[in-house]
Amino acid sequence: MSRAALYKKSEELKQRYSLYGLFATVFYLVAVLVGGAAYASSNLPVYLSLNAAYASGYGTSVFVQSLLVLLSFILLAAGAILMFLSRATTARGEFTSSKRLVYSSIGVTALAIVFSASAIFPPASRVINEFFYLYLVLITAALGLAAYSTLLLKTVVQYYTPRRK
Repeated sequence: MSRAALYKKSEELKQRYSLYGLFATVFYLVAVLVGGAAYASSNLPVYLSLNAAYASGYGTSVFVQSLLVLLSFILLAAGAILMFLSRATTARGEFTSSKRLVYSSIGVTALAIVFSASAIFPPASRVINEFFYLYLVLITAALGLAAYSTLLLKTVVQYYTPRRK
């Protein structure tokens, strides 16, 4: 391939990755909104008070589970920011930074899954509703989107590696 064709192909791939990164970021934010609605519609916010947790008879375990679910929202929002920053750094051609941001987003999203999955175990499992499981599925799908973005990023970087003759 000629140099001009390689440049054109790389620019197309960068635009595709940028669009995909924007889609993944919006998906992350939708997952945060769905999770917030699921969290608010369950009785978990009530147990953010230690007094309410002790009065219900569940003790500190439901307090910790409720706190972990709340932290999962923060982590998922951080994952969305990292994914968006990865999209921006790829557009500027900073591929090593972009790769680190994507891997950080994957790690943060995996931690959000672990934190939110703590609510499916007793005693919090008696408090959550079925809508909460949709939130878990959306986080898992967001993790899949972030993992797929590494493959897209590799194809973008592939056109920037020096060619041997």
